[in-house]
Amino acid sequence: MRTYEFMYIVNPELEQEALEQLTSRIEQMIAAAGGQVLQLRSWGRRRLAFPIRRFHEGHYHVAYLQLEPNAIGDLRGRLALTEEVIRYLLVRTEVVPPGEAPEAVPSKEVALPVEESEEGKLEPDGDREVQDTNEEEVGS
Repeated sequence: MRTYEFMYIVNPELEQEALEQLTSRIEQMIAAAGGQVLQLRSWGRRRLAFPIRRFHEGHYHVAYLQLEPNAIGDLRGRLALTEEVIRYLLVRTEVVPPGEAPEAVPSKEVALPVEESEEGKLEPDGDREVQDTNEEEVGS
């Protein structure tokens, strides 16, 4: 399973009860696709940067979820048919929200070699040669 950040904007004219029912329906869609919601945050009602379907405001929600890549198409199809959702964005992420992580995500930091210069300052080593191991030998 991969981790995704899922942001969706909901029709601002929905009442609180209908908004909670929609959130529950979306969680059920994710579960039906074989995924799980790790974290769900409501950002509340905010002004849109530009009108979407004649709406100038919307209820923003951000969810972090785990889902199989082949289930993305099904989820997008269901969201497209959900009239209350006026816009959504689903992005793969390596970041798992703090406190809600099911397992540790390995760090992808790269350490550069460092040399000390004559003045005592540390500088990156830029004089190393890099060999290209993908070169093919040409025979005669």
